Amino acid sequence: MTSNSPRGFTLLIAVILTSVLLSVGLSIVDTAYKQLILASTAKQSDIAFYIADSALECALYHDQKIGSFSYNTPAVSIVCSGQTLVLSSTVDATTRITTVSIPCATGSGTQAKVTVYKATSGVTSLYTTGYSSCNEGDPRRVERGLKVSY
Repeated sequence: MTSNSPRGFTLLIAVILTSVLLSVGLSIVDTAYKQLILASTAKQSDIAFYIADSALECALYHDQKIGSFSYNTPAVSIVCSGQTLVLSSTVDATTRITTVSIPCATGSGTQAKVTVYKATSGVTSLYTTGYSSCNEGDPRRVERGLKVSY
């Protein structure tokens, strides 16, 4: 007596269902991983922006209230967040360019850079760049900058 009953049908359905659930699960994990990377980058971007903003505010204060970046008699150093920062200047016929590097608390790397362009005409431009990491070799290091002219 021969039997034509379908055998293994349940196993086939189980394998197909498991494959579908596995692919859905892997796509959810992939999406979650991408969201994690995006959130990390956004956090690093915020850190770099706020560091650049702090450096800009310090430079604006020292320029407008104290006159540290004067074209004729610039200061040698300024104090920001309790750190004494040394200024380096170059002068041409119409502009004094002053650069300030704010070091990291660990002493290695740069946290922010400020460049002040002071023209004899009275026009001033400040460019600040903030970094999310003190490690210059970090592939995920984020840089954000701000510019002010007056």
